[in-house]
Amino acid sequence: MPLFDYFKHLSERKCFTIIAGKFVTKDAGTGVVHCAPGFGEEDYNACLANGLVEAGEVVMPMDDDGRFLDTVTDYAGQYFKDADPQIMKDLKEKGRLVAQGTIVHSYPFCWRS
Repeated sequence: MPLFDYFKHLSERKCFTIIAGKFVTKDAGTGVVHCAPGFGEEDYNACLANGLVEAGEVVMPMDDDGRFLDTVTDYAGQYFKDADPQIMKDLKEKGRLVAQGTIVHSYPFCWRS
């Protein structure tokens, strides 16, 4: 079940479910990651291989500046990090916040981008 209803219609394709990905291992971290096919090639390929998206199809909830699009009605126009406190508050009110905290970790990125 999705945490928010913005893309609930994708549940018909069994999105919001657990799948396997070759890039996830149990020897680094928890062995569980969130896949967002619009935000990374490995995520996209894992979702494509498991039938969660069709070739060329990408769900994109934000623009190139990191602001939520109109499809994400409660946070539309907000920069995603600025929306974090309200998102956590809303999840807590819905009984969907399991834990809240900060985790510092490395993340691969291209310094030229």
